[in-house]
Amino acid sequence: MLHIIYHGYFSFNIHHVVRDLLEKSDDALAKPHTDYALEYREGHIVATDLKGDAAPDAVLFFDKDILLAKAMAKDALVLNNPRAIALADDKIATWEMLASEVPMIDTIPGPFHYRASTPTDTYLDYLEARFGYPMVVKAAKGSFGEQVFLAKDRDELVEQIEAMGNVDYLVQRFISESAGVDKRVLIVGDAVVGAIERRNDRDFRANLAAGSTAKPISLTREEARIALKAHRAMGLDFSGIDLIDSKAGPLVIEVNSNMGYLGFQEATGIDVSRLILDHLSRRLKAHM
Repeated sequence: MLHIIYHGYFSFNIHHVVRDLLEKSDDALAKPHTDYALEYREGHIVATDLKGDAAPDAVLFFDKDILLAKAMAKDALVLNNPRAIALADDKIATWEMLASEVPMIDTIPGPFHYRASTPTDTYLDYLEARFGYPMVVKAAKGSFGEQVFLAKDRDELVEQIEAMGNVDYLVQRFISESAGVDKRVLIVGDAVVGAIERRNDRDFRANLAAGSTAKPISLTREEARIALKAHRAMGLDFSGIDLIDSKAGPLVIEVNSNMGYLGFQEATGIDVSRLILDHLSRRLKAHM
């Protein structure tokens, strides 16, 4: 039995990727993460299924509830694994893991803070000297290109940092030559499946959720090598690696473990759901 876990608080009934996986699986059950209660029992934390469904042999985890993923991983094969999901969900943790592994966009994590804080002049001076304007401000955790902002001057930079509240954030160099354009590389198992170019002529963010268009592209050998190295370093079974072109060459800007990929499927004709299910089957056989 395969369980496909999705985020129960989304406004729609079921994640579109989960629906596609369900249609292509013979023995799968889609379950929101809210179907479970985490409890301490018999010496460790367990995930109690509130609906009493049969326990799974394997789990495709399309949510970011790391505690739930860890609890389920005690008794079933969970893909992606909880550690990899946690790393990919936190852009600062991703930067910390990959900065010495692959070329990444120049990044400065925001200072640790307990509540909404006004950055010091010393810190602002350093950011301005290093990046110049405009520069990018991102929440460490966020999806769909939300909580990603472009600061065009000091007033906007201060305003955006203060608006982060107690949320961790990072500041990055703005790569003007790639504004509104990136490359999403899909990897399953240990192989690059393909890539699309995402382009937005109205926004500096290239996320499809922000209104970008997508078209299939071929990667250079160097781009494929960088994406695959990032995927392996993060310990992922399937991923969407985001690259941009820069004057210095390709740069990794983000790693996605819970990526939506139907836009990729539509643009390329590649059945990513089938590839993930086949990879899971091979992993499950080796696991048992």
